[in-house]
Amino acid sequence: MTDYDPTDEYVYMQRAGMSYERILAALTTAPAARFGAATRTGRLAPGLDADIVVLDGDPSRDIRALARVRTTLRGGRVLHRATP
Repeated sequence: MTDYDPTDEYVYMQRAGMSYERILAALTTAPAARFGAATRTGRLAPGLDADIVVLDGDPSRDIRALARVRTTLRGGRVLHRATP
């Protein structure tokens, strides 16, 4: 996506008192549950869809890293790879 940068949103969530774990859940397990997909997506486990985002940085140390996506996989297939 080039039209929207979600970095500020993550920073505001953290400033509002949300822990890294709660922010991560808001981006993964919560939407999967809300849209009825929790049995196959929203977390990493054997037999699930293998939707994975590889970040440039550790979001538990710098929440802004959630917006620095290096690679995105869905169902084990690469959808996006950032250019170096």
